[in-house]
Amino acid sequence: MNARTAPIVYGLMAIIGAIIVVRAYLNVKGPEDFVITVTQNEVEQFARQQLEELQAQSFSDDVELCGIIFEEAGGTLGSTPPRLGDEASCGISYFDEPGMRPVASFHTHGSFSDKYDSEVPSVLDLQSDAASGMDGYVATPGGRFWHVNAEQPSARLVCGARCLPQDRDYVPCPALEPRQLYTLQELAERQSDPLPDC
Repeated sequence: MNARTAPIVYGLMAIIGAIIVVRAYLNVKGPEDFVITVTQNEVEQFARQQLEELQAQSFSDDVELCGIIFEEAGGTLGSTPPRLGDEASCGISYFDEPGMRPVASFHTHGSFSDKYDSEVPSVLDLQSDAASGMDGYVATPGGRFWHVNAEQPSARLVCGARCLPQDRDYVPCPALEPRQLYTLQELAERQSDPLPDC
């Protein structure tokens, strides 16, 4: 390359680079035109897989683990890396990534403790999902799998004890046997009562 051809070559490279950037930008859906194509059933199955993989660490480290499930522009599901919480909470970070739309949250309830009514989602779980506008999924120490409806704050038991990995220290409490469905008000009433001796 000589002094006469260098500006032409660099100019062509700049044009090609600009074309690549523009084409990449046009191929990424923005939030305003991103139409979610995955079904709730697909999201639920994906959430279950994520939670199955996190239960052992959640039990051994006695922490909640949480994350966000998103749909990519191509229609596939992915999740954020699991975020480490503490014994009774986990703060989920939201993100604004081009070409990805958050569709649900998920979190574990840590290891078994008779200090917590951890076999049902908490009032805070329902309130957080309602505030975010995203449904949530919860795994309990007893291996229960819950779906939290953000639009009409409620919790539905997808499957019961041992449908997910169960903490080996888990002790069932007949007085706290969960129902299949709770509204926010019903959970608030349940969790306002002192924990029974089991």
